[in-house]
Amino acid sequence: MDNLDKKPKTILCIPGNWNDRQEIVTKIAESNINDFIFAGMLLLNLKTNKGFELEICERDDRMRESFRYAGMVNRVSEDFLDEIDKHKYVIYLSAETGDIQSAKAIADAGNAILKSGGTGIKVETTGKAFTKSHWSELLSNFEESNLYQMYVVDSISNGKGMTYSCGMHNLGFKDSIVYDEEFQQSVNLISIFGYYQIIDKPQIKNGHTFSTDVDSPIFEITEEANQPYKGDELFENPFGMWKLKRKSNT
Repeated sequence: MDNLDKKPKTILCIPGNWNDRQEIVTKIAESNINDFIFAGMLLLNLKTNKGFELEICERDDRMRESFRYAGMVNRVSEDFLDEIDKHKYVIYLSAETGDIQSAKAIADAGNAILKSGGTGIKVETTGKAFTKSHWSELLSNFEESNLYQMYVVDSISNGKGMTYSCGMHNLGFKDSIVYDEEFQQSVNLISIFGYYQIIDKPQIKNGHTFSTDVDSPIFEITEEANQPYKGDELFENPFGMWKLKRKSNT
């Protein structure tokens, strides 16, 4: 892993139909007894003593469209988007992450807000949205690999042969990019490579190779210097990006 001067920050967006700020405070306490409380500007995990920055904002008319776009991967329904549109307040949770443990910790904190009346959740630092039940299910039957589903989009394309992922920085890994391969094959390659990093935690170096199985093409792994999201505060990966390039048979 690269040495970072500053850890990446994960931000979760959770709209809800609370009537006022006091109701938010009360609901958090009532719905998470002995687990979480809202203290000052922090959501505090009482079991780990870890705090998460919590910002309460009033209704945002752009929220429905934002969830529609971020919900494409998970195919959220129009009924769900209608519920999002009824929100009166929006809670933003944020914390330094960049590793598996802290990504799981803020995921649990987000779930505490959902239990307190949140309608849905969007990972701002990936651009991926979930219904309350989907997010909660991924945590109730938790495996580390579930974090890939929660924090990573692996099917971004420029329509010209470039396919790449976004969101691996939330977990402490490089994102991946593939050039000049068929789209669905690229997505499959990026996905399997992403899960491989999370589950096996290999020490990957420039020049290593990867293949999805023994009968599939072999790809050389090198550093990608030009991230598509370079300069984007939410999406740029400070750990870097791996380029997977098919090795020739000669």
